[in-house]
Amino acid sequence: MWRPKLAVLNKNGKKNLIHKIMNVDELKNIWKNDMYTLEKRVQINEEKLKNLEFSKAQSSFDKFLKISIAGKNMALVYAALSVVMMVVLRESPLYLGLLFVASALMVFSYFQHSTLKKIDYGKLSILDLQKAISKFRIHTTKTAVYDISIVAIWVVFTGLAFVKWIKGWDVFENPEQLLENGIVFGVLLLGLVVGSKYIYADYDKKLKENENDLERLNAYGNN
Repeated sequence: MWRPKLAVLNKNGKKNLIHKIMNVDELKNIWKNDMYTLEKRVQINEEKLKNLEFSKAQSSFDKFLKISIAGKNMALVYAALSVVMMVVLRESPLYLGLLFVASALMVFSYFQHSTLKKIDYGKLSILDLQKAISKFRIHTTKTAVYDISIVAIWVVFTGLAFVKWIKGWDVFENPEQLLENGIVFGVLLLGLVVGSKYIYADYDKKLKENENDLERLNAYGNN
């Protein structure tokens, strides 16, 4: 009677062992499925993060690029305005010369920024956008001094001609007016130079941040 009971116990033990093995396999499958789901979620979140950072850098760069292109085109408008004033003040050789210089400088500024064009961002990779930002930042840094100087000269020369045109005052013939207008223009120029330097420095800082963000994304994507 003792042996059959043992057989029954052995049989039950095997059943329990098989049941435990099945439970372990089920747990493994559940774990694998959970890990796969988690990995997919991580990949999706990483892709969303990359797209978000890319869009952020693109939006910031595009804003600065559009401002620069608009400034390039406005240079021709300022040049044309100087030419119109040259026609009005054609009988004043001194102002004619000042306006000619002002107009020529604006034309020079336009061609100096002729490489700035709209970009099709849909065709750009992370690396391509990084290169475009770097190229734009270097260009802006190189031309900043020229831009500030050209605008300053244009404001002074065209401003003096404008006073002559509207008010009929020739500041070069009246020392008192020359001094008064000189102070006014001096203050305006100081504000223009300081403000322009701040703006260019802010541009450079933000563009550099965009470059660094894209560099990290590109390096992460290659790992």
